[in-house]
Amino acid sequence: MGVGAARGDDVTATEAGPTEGLRRANQALMVAAAAMFLASFVTTASNIAVPVLEDAFPGTPLSTISWVISAFNVTQVTFMLLGGRLADRWGRRPVFLAGMLVFCLGAALSAVAPAIELVIAARVVQALGVAMVLPSSLAAVLPLFPLERHASVVSAWGAMGTFGSAVAPTMAAGILALGDWRMVFATVIPFALLAWWGGKARLAAPPPRDPASPARPLDVVGALAGTVAVGGSALVVVQGRHWGWTSTPLALVALAAVVAGAVFVRRSLHHPEPLLDLGLLGVRSFRVATLAAAFVATATASTWFMYPLFMTSVWGYSIFHVGLAISPGAVAMIPIALVAGRVADRYGYRQLLLAGSTLSTLGVAWLSWRLVPGSTYVTGFLPGTLLIGSGSGLMLGPANSAALRDVPEAKLGAANAAYNTMRFLGMALGVAVAAAVLGDSQGAERVAALHRALWLSVAMMATGPLLIGLAYPRARSRSGGETASVR
Repeated sequence: MGVGAARGDDVTATEAGPTEGLRRANQALMVAAAAMFLASFVTTASNIAVPVLEDAFPGTPLSTISWVISAFNVTQVTFMLLGGRLADRWGRRPVFLAGMLVFCLGAALSAVAPAIELVIAARVVQALGVAMVLPSSLAAVLPLFPLERHASVVSAWGAMGTFGSAVAPTMAAGILALGDWRMVFATVIPFALLAWWGGKARLAAPPPRDPASPARPLDVVGALAGTVAVGGSALVVVQGRHWGWTSTPLALVALAAVVAGAVFVRRSLHHPEPLLDLGLLGVRSFRVATLAAAFVATATASTWFMYPLFMTSVWGYSIFHVGLAISPGAVAMIPIALVAGRVADRYGYRQLLLAGSTLSTLGVAWLSWRLVPGSTYVTGFLPGTLLIGSGSGLMLGPANSAALRDVPEAKLGAANAAYNTMRFLGMALGVAVAAAVLGDSQGAERVAALHRALWLSVAMMATGPLLIGLAYPRARSRSGGETASVR
């Protein structure tokens, strides 16, 4: 059964009539898109604040300060699956509202924390809120729209995330120029509260639970095992360079992650209410789109991590100029992503995803070839970032929608969480791999290391179009769109 073929736990807005239903559905989409914007903004803006945090907490190693970013990413990856399961179980609106409040609390604590360790702890709280908001927001909105509009809905939702990432560097740099780092974290609080109010007013409430169908107990053991497995894996990737790849602490964390992963898989196979329904892996469209998106996210995050390093160390750019320089490619994603959703609604996903991932691969290849000390911004950087931005616009939202295409509506929250878990895990892996390749290199050695890391990103990015081209379903319906039942 396709994503739009049955009711979930949220009452559809179309019950109030076509016109009223469409109005309420669009308002709900605006709320969900605003939440996506905020989550993406805080994920990217903190990168710009790291050099300022070094000055604010003198004597603190960079490896410790980097956990302001790493702790946020690891927590998102670790708890996204649980957030999706809770959304499907307790209702998408209640979980969304709770997540927005947790998000606000984390932002407020980050802004007032007197020590770097407390900033890191506050970022963990904020990431817990994101892990609840992201899977519940999209899952609460999709059932309000007919199936033929799902691609454009997901693309609009994803485009706001892209917009958040696009404006975050410039806005954060501007805020830092006017005030201190605390303002970067505090800025999102009033907007998050507004999104909470909008969700309370516009998202559909879950219907009363049928007493004849009592809820089965949540798999607590599986939830704990999944948390250790995903969090441990991310910790190994992020912290390996600092602890040493052959160190005893890293080996113990890796062993714990492997054992927990085995327990998680066993519980997922046998528990009546698993954290992750492994049956989703049997849905070909979900499996292929999720894996391809994870590889593309890995390469994209890697290149975004390297942009500022090259611009500051080779071209001598300030933080504010770096923020301006990297914005065009990200901004280019927004209109393309909106158009891509409509194209996917009409013609299906496969060719769109193939074109988007190929353009992004060509963009990274351009940077690997042309981004050299003697190049200029216009000849060395701009063409590559525009290609990457255009390709990401074609793929970002449609890939999410393509992954959910054949998923039953009752499992949308868990499936969306699984998709975004893989995407965020890929992002964490991309940054860690790039950092490992760069090491402590400086000068000409750093430029050579940047090129090695960029060509590695090309290889990772190329896996996306390869998977789409070879494995994503080709079947089409009579109307021209892809079928909703291919496995």
